[in-house]
Amino acid sequence: MSDPKVEETIFKYETFINDVLREDLRRVQIRLEKINTETSDLIQEKHTIKVITDKKMHPDGFKTQVNIGCNFFMEAAVRDTSTLLMNLGLNTYLEFTLEEANKYLDVRIKAFEEMATALQDKAAKIRAHIKMMLIGIGQLQDELNMEDSRKRRNVHDESLYGVKER
Repeated sequence: MSDPKVEETIFKYETFINDVLREDLRRVQIRLEKINTETSDLIQEKHTIKVITDKKMHPDGFKTQVNIGCNFFMEAAVRDTSTLLMNLGLNTYLEFTLEEANKYLDVRIKAFEEMATALQDKAAKIRAHIKMMLIGIGQLQDELNMEDSRKRRNVHDESLYGVKER
């Protein structure tokens, strides 16, 4: 027979790991994935700016198609690429020079990379907490197994040799 208090403690630890820690880890990983996607988009945007403003590739500007709504496209010719309109969020646009646009993107990329690093650290701490809890559960289970084996050995010894007189 094992100790019900120890079994209850093991159950509480397992429940805490599954219901709290693993759920926290899942949320952190989802946030990290979103941040990594945003960082990737910003890097792609920076590369796109570099390509469309390259005077060697497009000495007279370039031609493109612009979505004017409801997937209707209109041809457009861009002659001057010295300034850009960038969406800052919430459909707010701001005109940037190429230098300002690159600086703005660098700052945003750096901020997202810092957030990603912080979330990676948080995920590592949660994983370490889970591992420590699992080690604790393992130690409690080892104690239970040792108690059970001692009791079985005592019962086995008594059945073989009889009850010892004191």
